[in-house]
Amino acid sequence: MEEKITLSRPNGEVEEKKVVCHFKSVDESRPNIKDVPILILDKNEMNNGVNVLEFLWKKDGVYQAINDENAWAEVKSIVVDIIKNNIEVVGEE
Repeated sequence: MEEKITLSRPNGEVEEKKVVCHFKSVDESRPNIKDVPILILDKNEMNNGVNVLEFLWKKDGVYQAINDENAWAEVKSIVVDIIKNNIEVVGEE
């Protein structure tokens, strides 16, 4: 069964997205996202034949776009580790 989430956008729009992956890093070497829930969602769009993903983090109790350059670099590093090392992601509800 696919896991889905319903998002309420600041403009009032509500949309349902498929959750590709969710995780929380406990790694001390990634201080900008340590213990911060991260969501990777399927935007249900294609770009040059590649599925477009949306990355959100939970800040101030709300999932929002990752707008911090250091945090974004840490998230990308984790995603690369997952892909390269075939790491199993155990998500948190």
